[in-house]
Amino acid sequence: MAIVATSYECTHKEACNRIARWLQGTAGCAVVMTERVTRVSETPDAIGWKSDGTSILVECKVSRSDFHADKAKSFRRYEDSGVGLLRYYAAPRGILTPEDMPEGWGLLELSEHLVRVKKHPDAKQANKAAEVSMLVSAIRRLELAATVFVRHEEPQQSPNHQMTGAPRPVDQALGNDNT
Repeated sequence: MAIVATSYECTHKEACNRIARWLQGTAGCAVVMTERVTRVSETPDAIGWKSDGTSILVECKVSRSDFHADKAKSFRRYEDSGVGLLRYYAAPRGILTPEDMPEGWGLLELSEHLVRVKKHPDAKQANKAAEVSMLVSAIRRLELAATVFVRHEEPQQSPNHQMTGAPRPVDQALGNDNT
């Protein structure tokens, strides 16, 4: 089988970012995570959830050797332990073909301006407990980021009662800007 030379090259991170935008836009996912490490043994390159609970996993590959190494992962060999009701591989054009795909997996082809579905996936049994664990982890991180307590101090006043110093950005963000 001849492999077509790629006309588009990208890093793994760039591929993940492109796929995240595809999941949010074209695929219609309400929540998308990329390369998020959680307690779950699987760390998807990108996973998104639609508002109806449909989960879409995308593994980004920028080389054939990376694609072949993925087959050794336990959640690939025992698919019921993996996440994603719909599962895709994504790669720059020419790296992978629809014939390379494991049974039931789809293929997304990256080019300079497009993400093209080359093969649609079949629905699989997703490990919903692992998916919920991923979502809870993300919510916990959001909560930590949002629960930031800032002690507000009254601005020091000069003898002529004018505020000294510039307002702090955190005060401006919290609406505590007295200027």
